[in-house]
Amino acid sequence: MLSDCSRAILVLIVVLLLAGFFLRVHHPGALPAFVDEFSHISRAEMIYDFDQNPVGYSHGKLLLYFWLGLFRPEGTGALIVSRLAVALAVLAGSAAAAGVARDLFGRRAMIVALAFYILVPYGLFFERMALADPFTGALAALTAWASIRLARKPTRTRGFWVGLLAALTPLAKLTTGLIVLLPLLAILLLPHPPPSSPHRREEEEAVRKSSLQRMDERVVNRLWLRYRRALVPAIGMYMLVWAGFGIAALTDKLNGHEPIIIDTHLAEAEPTGSTLSDNLNEFAERADLLLSVPMSLLLVGLTAAMLWKYPRQGGFALVWLALIWLPNVLIVVTVSSRYLAAGIPALAVIFGGGMVATGDWAAERLTRAQHAARLRKVISGGMAFGVLLVWAAGFALPFAWNTMNNPAALHMTKNDTYNYFWGSFNTWGTRESLDYLKTSAERIEGKIPVLGVLRHCAIVTLYVSNDFLWACQDPYDFPNRDMPADISRWILLRHGLDRWPYIYLVTEYDDYIPLDDPPDDLPL
Repeated sequence: MLSDCSRAILVLIVVLLLAGFFLRVHHPGALPAFVDEFSHISRAEMIYDFDQNPVGYSHGKLLLYFWLGLFRPEGTGALIVSRLAVALAVLAGSAAAAGVARDLFGRRAMIVALAFYILVPYGLFFERMALADPFTGALAALTAWASIRLARKPTRTRGFWVGLLAALTPLAKLTTGLIVLLPLLAILLLPHPPPSSPHRREEEEAVRKSSLQRMDERVVNRLWLRYRRALVPAIGMYMLVWAGFGIAALTDKLNGHEPIIIDTHLAEAEPTGSTLSDNLNEFAERADLLLSVPMSLLLVGLTAAMLWKYPRQGGFALVWLALIWLPNVLIVVTVSSRYLAAGIPALAVIFGGGMVATGDWAAERLTRAQHAARLRKVISGGMAFGVLLVWAAGFALPFAWNTMNNPAALHMTKNDTYNYFWGSFNTWGTRESLDYLKTSAERIEGKIPVLGVLRHCAIVTLYVSNDFLWACQDPYDFPNRDMPADISRWILLRHGLDRWPYIYLVTEYDDYIPLDDPPDDLPL
């Protein structure tokens, strides 16, 4: 039977999980589609047909396509369905992050970490989109949780799950391949439960005294004896998954295709000092705008407190974060904010652990040692509640409100503003134009003739319903991918005017056809 305290904690966890899920699924279509979302959805729509080898168009995100494909995204509902599918995965990831915080730092950290996670704007913005990064972050959190459980109690079943999750995480995004090191780190860094025999006690003592710098053969052998029953199935499962991937890639290659395993155009062939410096500067700017300056500075202090008070547990959480973030900072030409979203669960665990460490330190300083334990819960809980309350009221909740109801009011970095708001990689303006035409345009036999002359035609199909007779032309139809200023070369426009008495034009090239003064010879 659960005690009243345990029951209350369980209820609070469920409430927090549901609150986080609500923030990620309320008004899921508020932000117009981003071009990467369309790419993921279009691949997910065909992945279970197996007309093509899925590895051939995996782009380093194969598992995401299989996940989205389970929900059968189709037509104008595909975007919403796909975003909700990612939100479901994030729900599991947030529960896993809470479990990691509990296993590393206790129940106090679990509640604090979960509360931070559901509010953090850095995660919330991208976890409302059909992107690989939040999906990968959820899998990484599950891998971290499973790794800790294996380190505490090695069994074949736990080894199987660790191997599977460690293999699936980079299948969701290939740049997280280093996550395979988490089980080993858990074994080396985390304290183990009391041994059940003198032999085990000697073994645990040897492990406790060992360090990453001085691992003699005897310690390694004892670790292997303790963990081999779990590590053998873990290694086997990991190799099995990636052997299947390799065979599929080789088959595609032998069939005369060139499998796209990763988007190499995003990586720097030979990273330079200036590239790293620029990425670090952009990283700092994103932290300020998506976490806030006070929270960013506080996280630095909490990380130090966590490492001081709980060096092994804190080291595990910090390395988990580094394994996800560092590859992007070091090798990518330009670090997009979404690339770092996979690390938010680890960041939440660090916040929870840091708060507990700070509360413990304060309790020890404010009262006698024999009474410190009584105050730890009160002080760490009170500190966390106060910090989260101020941060939520002044920053996180206004950000969440705008994200759900008025995304255009968000203050983002220059790169993010271009990508998700006013650049050519989203459907701002186009979506609103189609909504307007659907309610106000004249129809021909119940249909609205519309031509899009846009920089990216494919993404708009997420909003094209059966109300429209739709055609679209973009720069990819012309040599050098350059849209001609001479509108007589817009072939689809001429074809549409030959077919219908009039046509509605939706274009991003208003400098070629001024919409307030269209040519007299075109019935637009």
